[in-house]
Amino acid sequence: MRDPEKVFKIERLDDTLVVMPQGPTLEFAYNEVHLESNALVQIADEPGLTNLVVDLRDVDYIDSVIISSVLRLLTRTKQNGGKSVFCHASSAMKEILQCIRLGKLWPHFDTREEALQSLAN
Repeated sequence: MRDPEKVFKIERLDDTLVVMPQGPTLEFAYNEVHLESNALVQIADEPGLTNLVVDLRDVDYIDSVIISSVLRLLTRTKQNGGKSVFCHASSAMKEILQCIRLGKLWPHFDTREEALQSLAN
């Protein structure tokens, strides 16, 4: 279920941060997007959080501002020695990821369970 007051939903699962974008920037206040994006980076830096799953189940489209926020998290996770993956992308989102080459740098899995299992290996 989508929470219209949050740009990103998050969950902590052991050493993995799961981030779920909730829509394109136009659906939120501009300031809210940047504040939440900055807060996510701080969360990703918390001790004990190593890996990242970007779960795209709630979106068919995200714009460049949200993609930029996700990219910051992906990069930070890599800098911290962790692994990142995507899951649950619609066919439209898979195309976007391929067009901007994120799909080549970070793998996509159909389910969150597969994504989490890949991080455990």
